[in-house]
Amino acid sequence: MRNNSEISQQLAKRLNLGTLGEAVVFPKYFEIETVNACNARCIMCTINEWTGNDSQIMSDALFDKYVAEVSKFSDWIEIICLNRDGEPTLDKKIASKVKKLKDVGIKKVRFVSNGQNLNEKLAREVLEAGIDEIMFSIDSIEKEMYESIRVKLDFDKVMKNTLEYIKLRNEINPLSMVTVRMVELPQNISQKESWLKFWNEKISKHDKAYTMPMHNWGNQLGEDKDKVAFYADKPCTSPFSSMAIHSDGKVGICAADYNTKNFMGDFSTHSIQEIWQNSKFNDVRECHLNRDRNKYDICRGCDIWDRSYSS
Repeated sequence: MRNNSEISQQLAKRLNLGTLGEAVVFPKYFEIETVNACNARCIMCTINEWTGNDSQIMSDALFDKYVAEVSKFSDWIEIICLNRDGEPTLDKKIASKVKKLKDVGIKKVRFVSNGQNLNEKLAREVLEAGIDEIMFSIDSIEKEMYESIRVKLDFDKVMKNTLEYIKLRNEINPLSMVTVRMVELPQNISQKESWLKFWNEKISKHDKAYTMPMHNWGNQLGEDKDKVAFYADKPCTSPFSSMAIHSDGKVGICAADYNTKNFMGDFSTHSIQEIWQNSKFNDVRECHLNRDRNKYDICRGCDIWDRSYSS
């Protein structure tokens, strides 16, 4: 990679690397989507725009290929998240997928869920499989507000499942982490402090509750000119650390690329390393290192990996 040495050093430090050249070896963070479907229609989500995915359910063969490849880098990989755009609990084999990854030595396996389907049976299965973290997305602790944001979900069921999961976690694997997250929206921002107080009283000291600003999916929901100017010469960590693999094996430029408009490769026909080290990803990295990230529309003013969270 041709790059600005000062920016390279800063990025290497952010990613806890000796040199930025190490980043090209293999991704440290993964989001692998085993199911591209959801039981909700949240008002801030892009689900109505999802197109071009050839398979809602990842095949067993493709997931097993993934396990085999990441098993060779278990010491290198920091986190594997078992979802991207879909709701992971719609995958009937989600617990066995957790176990497969833990069995090959992956340090941290997690997923993000709306909690609607995480009943006691499934909760036990994923905890016994060795899940390291579940993040619950819950945007209000008031029924009417919640259901106006997380459309098609049942507030009472979600709260019951989440609170019972915490109790079950305490019994089965107290070290497995629970995170609860609220997206800050005009509708719920006034509830922020009461929301944080509620969840901080329910979780353990090694768990986390936080709120985060909404993002625009890499300008795909509208461009913020001030952010475009501010981030123009600031590199993002994602091209140097993270890969998102969709249920059909397609890989986009980053996790925000929900329709893989910036197609980087196909995991069903190539290896992770071949995709990660190809000319497409290398060009993205060089643009970010040389203050030219605005070459890519999805990178213009995107702050997904640079937002401030409140806890």
